[in-house]
Amino acid sequence: MSDASVDAPVPAGPCRVLVVDDNVDSAQSMSLLLRLEGYQVECAYDGEEALHSAERFAPQVVLLDLGLPRFSGFEVARRLRAQLTGDGLLLVAVSGYGRERDRQAAHDAGFDLHLTKPADPDEVLRVLADRQSLRDARRRAGPSLTTIESPDPAAARSPLPGSSEPGPEGAPAPRFDAPAAGAARNA
Repeated sequence: MSDASVDAPVPAGPCRVLVVDDNVDSAQSMSLLLRLEGYQVECAYDGEEALHSAERFAPQVVLLDLGLPRFSGFEVARRLRAQLTGDGLLLVAVSGYGRERDRQAAHDAGFDLHLTKPADPDEVLRVLADRQSLRDARRRAGPSLTTIESPDPAAARSPLPGSSEPGPEGAPAPRFDAPAAGAARNA
């Protein structure tokens, strides 16, 4: 166990966390960290798989990337909010899309929090440990979104579905509505 996890909050009881990211290494790394901290974790690597996993696993928290194949994270959030009733689900956007309009789009889709990649592992652990107070605050304040910036806000990318802005390093913006191409999930 690293020194960083010594200062991290202790999980507030058992919690099921669904980690959704099309970057397999990123999803599995987050999953490993959370399991070491005592959380029950499942991973999904695209929007469609996330919806099936959520139905079967019944997570209390979903850490959800926005730029996913099959269904975007925005669409997954909307569908989860429509399918899963009650106040028990905490939806956390974890994405490189960190501009104000990205955060607003996440809020509009039903996210409770927005973490900008690269997400600080200690901050993720704090969010999970504080999930009850975050849910209580959401109920009191109505729909609102809390934003937590990455250590390097300049690293935030911004293309939204249908945007023509370049992605990271000048790459074209990803198409969120297109089916995943080929078998490679980490491309």
